[in-house]
Amino acid sequence: MDKTPLGKFAENLLRRRSGASHDAERAGEPIAFGLEGPLVLGFVEGGLDTADEARLAEEVAKTLPLRWSLPSRALERLNLLSNHLGGERGLLKWLDGHPGLPRLTARLLVLVDGLERYTDDPAVVTAVRDFRAGHGLPEELGGVLPPATSAETLSDLSSRLDRQLFDHDVEGARSLGLATSRWLRDAASAATSPSPGLTEMGEVMARLHEDLAAAST
Repeated sequence: MDKTPLGKFAENLLRRRSGASHDAERAGEPIAFGLEGPLVLGFVEGGLDTADEARLAEEVAKTLPLRWSLPSRALERLNLLSNHLGGERGLLKWLDGHPGLPRLTARLLVLVDGLERYTDDPAVVTAVRDFRAGHGLPEELGGVLPPATSAETLSDLSSRLDRQLFDHDVEGARSLGLATSRWLRDAASAATSPSPGLTEMGEVMARLHEDLAAAST
């Protein structure tokens, strides 16, 4: 994943909690939503082999989309990993380094965050509204968005993607992500006098579209 979209990412994925107890993890506490305590601790302490690290990445990819409903122990384990990797950007970069579900999940979460980032930009809203008026909606978005384009349009798409990830509909989220990023890329390209923010959005969406197209489960 190119550093440009990830560099725009706001570190707001996780609700910060107190750090996990290493003694409790060593005691073999039951799995919290798929995140095995000893596996997390082994990674943080540098003791995992390649196969176990790949298994941990799969577990994180399945757990991270559930972040708003996780119990405190699972969130502590995610925070432990995030802090070890230098923050949430580091966590997503690490996930992106593992092909399959981890990479695809990381790229979709960056897109979710990017949609929220640009949703309040008036130039983006105007460009999307104008592009929709002249070209309509892609088939994939026809049943997703309401008839009128507003400041909530990008936020609506972000919420839909987040919900699909929460429901483990990763292929559905990938299809929606590809359609969304392509549509917003083209909307920015069609603008006659793009603002800096709109230009940036178009560049970010273009790169995310490439990243999602290259990723698969």
